[in-house]
Amino acid sequence: MWIAMMALSASLIFMMEAVGNQAVMPAAFFYGAAAGPVALLVAIHDRTGIGDSVPGITLVGMFLFGGGVALLLGGYFDSLLITDKGGPSILRVGWIEEAAKFVPLLAVALTGQHLTKSAGVALGLSCATGFAIMESMSYAWKSINHDSAVGAGMVLFVRGLTTPFSHLAWTGLVCAVAFGVWQTMGRVVLTSAVTGTFAVAAILHSLNDGLLTLDVPGPVRLFFPVVAAVSYWLFHRATRDLTSAALPDPTPSRT
Repeated sequence: MWIAMMALSASLIFMMEAVGNQAVMPAAFFYGAAAGPVALLVAIHDRTGIGDSVPGITLVGMFLFGGGVALLLGGYFDSLLITDKGGPSILRVGWIEEAAKFVPLLAVALTGQHLTKSAGVALGLSCATGFAIMESMSYAWKSINHDSAVGAGMVLFVRGLTTPFSHLAWTGLVCAVAFGVWQTMGRVVLTSAVTGTFAVAAILHSLNDGLLTLDVPGPVRLFFPVVAAVSYWLFHRATRDLTSAALPDPTPSRT
């Protein structure tokens, strides 16, 4: 999945450069931005079967509108509270964007529907995927003002490798713990486990962005893959009890 989508994105970009057809640029950026997150979604569903825990229309709605609302809120408060992306204020980003992604999920949970751990993780990953794809596309559009479309493609390639182990892992972790608690208690409640997990996700998010943008020594930047690995390990540990539903018996019944 990842290789096919990245190959299609690269092919569109090279075709655009070769013949000057700018009309395919949004498609090229979309396939590149979506490759990593979508590939991870497929892998997680293959392991856990969580995609079957929520109606497809609900997952699509969370992807389109949940991700969009999260980007709207995150973009607004990022601009308001992060005055210098190269300064210490960038360390607020995790608290802002993790809260923004959680707002649509909390809105669904407060309806009393889909209060299961598997459903919560599925919805959380859908929201994070929508957010991550649109954010990656915005970075690609921004970079093309300073570079060629090939340079924008490299931005998408790098983000395609990293976003599955960042946005998806952080939101998935928070949802795994929160919806697991809410499933047990039958309602939305704020517990130390939920708030503590949110804090961990926000700190990891802020460290991730800080290591990329702050003026820190080169060796310190090597902690970036460590943050990504810890993020995904925590998410995997929180969801290891989710198992794929048994496949139906392919043998036809006799009457």
